[in-house]
Amino acid sequence: MRYEIKIAYNFLAKSKGQTLFLLTAIATGVAVQVFISSLIVSLQNSIIDTVLGNIPHIVIEDGNTRDSLIKKENIYNYGNFSNERDKISNYENLIDLLKSKKEIKNIVPTLEGNVLYERQGKSVALQIRGVDLNVGDSMFKVKEKIYLGDKSVDSDKILIGKRISEDFNLSPKDIMNITLPTGDKEKFRINGIFDLENQQFNNGLVYMDIQRAQRIFNKKGYVNRINIQLNNIFLGESIALDIEKNFPDLKVTSWMKDGKQLLNALRSQTVSTTVIQGVILLSTTLSIASVLYITVVQKTKEIGILKAIGATDFSIGFIFLFQGAIVGFLGALLGCIIGLFLIKIFEWGAKPSFIIELRAILILRILLFSTISGVIAAYIPGKKSMKLDPIEVIKGE
Repeated sequence: MRYEIKIAYNFLAKSKGQTLFLLTAIATGVAVQVFISSLIVSLQNSIIDTVLGNIPHIVIEDGNTRDSLIKKENIYNYGNFSNERDKISNYENLIDLLKSKKEIKNIVPTLEGNVLYERQGKSVALQIRGVDLNVGDSMFKVKEKIYLGDKSVDSDKILIGKRISEDFNLSPKDIMNITLPTGDKEKFRINGIFDLENQQFNNGLVYMDIQRAQRIFNKKGYVNRINIQLNNIFLGESIALDIEKNFPDLKVTSWMKDGKQLLNALRSQTVSTTVIQGVILLSTTLSIASVLYITVVQKTKEIGILKAIGATDFSIGFIFLFQGAIVGFLGALLGCIIGLFLIKIFEWGAKPSFIIELRAILILRILLFSTISGVIAAYIPGKKSMKLDPIEVIKGE
């Protein structure tokens, strides 16, 4: 062990009151930082999962039908242009190209359209969502919301929402006759009933096998929506613009376009967390600097003697830098432990509807930043100690 480390430890040990006060001040600030940061981040994740967890973040629609798809110089182009609307042909090729983007988590093609259901003098407009649930459930998560009946769809079996079943007194295995925009009627059997905890979806959404949807809407081999989920939802607008640039004849819409209020709320939460962390780090730095500055004044004689017996300016400075680092690290470590207890107490007392996660990356970042702030805080007192003249110090004593 370097002798500077032993001396730094002795300085801290002999000033127990100051050291304890400093550790307590750092730990208190860090505990608040851990608690608030974990609470805000967990709340944000809960909001994102609840509001955006089972819907697409980007939707590709329209589009003009084209029969071939080529990639050239990172720009994707179609050939053999057709004027048919509300169809995306060769969508499998388009999806294969989109899968190369590492920012994209899920891609689900759907064929969607509107129909009318009438029974006992009542009618309701329904949105048909034709999808391969083996692929699409990773995004829409409808299977886990089925509370009556079975979780599958096939050529003549569909899934309906809770409100539809209640309003029209429908149960699994009942028959539904729906009217298409052309006036034709189609017959389906209800296979399951879901509750998506959303009135709009529960009241008007019907899940159907995509091939059957393609047949009844006369769009065999086509889809009219490609739904995309991202790993980072805040990249929605930039990814959408990039896709639209590469596919100018398709309509690409990000959730951020119509979700500005939610976006602003999420950004405000992120900014508030950053501000809190910055203020606490500044407070930690000032606390360490002030206490170590006092230590220089108190230990002037010892520093003079060390210099007189051959200690270099670097060694004297290192003593205070090490004190700053160890105090910053230990104070942060103690604060993380206290913060964990605060989280447990909050969960026990408040019983929030979401789980507060204490992420390892947050702990590591706090420990690192607190240690670095301790070193930075020790620089000024360390520099002052290096300038002390040992002869003047000893004569003064």
